[in-house]
Amino acid sequence: MTDANLEEAVAPFHCGRVAIVGRPNVGKSTLLNLLVKFKLSAVSPRPQTTRHKVLGILTGPGYQVVFLDTPGVPQRTGHELDRLLGSRAREAMQEADLVVLLVEPRFPGGVERRLVSELRQLDRPVFLAINKIDLVSKPELLPVMEAYARLYPFLDIVPVSALKSDGLDVLLDPLVQRLPEGPPMFSEDEVTDRPERFLTGEIIRGLVFNTYREEVPYCVAVEIDTFREASAEHGGKDHISVVLWVEKESQKGLLIGRGGERLKAVGAQARQEIEALLERPVFLELWVKAYPNWRKDAAFLQRVGY
Repeated sequence: MTDANLEEAVAPFHCGRVAIVGRPNVGKSTLLNLLVKFKLSAVSPRPQTTRHKVLGILTGPGYQVVFLDTPGVPQRTGHELDRLLGSRAREAMQEADLVVLLVEPRFPGGVERRLVSELRQLDRPVFLAINKIDLVSKPELLPVMEAYARLYPFLDIVPVSALKSDGLDVLLDPLVQRLPEGPPMFSEDEVTDRPERFLTGEIIRGLVFNTYREEVPYCVAVEIDTFREASAEHGGKDHISVVLWVEKESQKGLLIGRGGERLKAVGAQARQEIEALLERPVFLELWVKAYPNWRKDAAFLQRVGY
């Protein structure tokens, strides 16, 4: 055995959990999906698209990174839902071996300072990734990097553009090297620990946010009511029934559209994406129902999986 082969044989394996945190709409889900090369988390230009801590697994030569995507940390706690989203981000940081604080190319705001304060208390090693650098010039970016360098002793400050897949290797390589040494937690062909039912809900929620945008604010919850594989009643197709919950009766019409056309269009696209994910035919039903002030109802939030 040559020296090179011997060195490769005894090279340590790095494995650990990495939490990606930041304010809403900063690009956390886009970054996670690109890193693991799989659509795990709902992505849209709207804030608060991610409402669950999503586990993404990236396995490469000598390493396994277990990513914890997190909801955007709200500026203030206005509803029970906002409180839950903030608590999920804190839980992820507590569980993580490393943290990636993802920010936009602007000076630190209240959310970033609050996250940094919590990270100081947790004493976690932190990488700073400045996303959306394609939107600013280098002279504009440098003062922002300097401001963050004064705010916290980050392991590294890495400019990236998740939308254009720019700088991801520059972020990933040093991150892998700082992971603890240890065996992999998952098999190398796994990309998430989330079940098909959850990923189906993420597909539908992402389409809803992208389709309706400003017309229906953050008042849509997705509940998988039925998920029955190979349903004899539906010709051997999987039967998936989904309820889209809004807060007001008036919002139902916006989702459904004239003659139901808008909802049918969302359903058709969702069915295609779900069938591609599951690799089998699906019979999909979408229903729209109103539940007043559901974001303030802790019991309802627990029922629909928050």
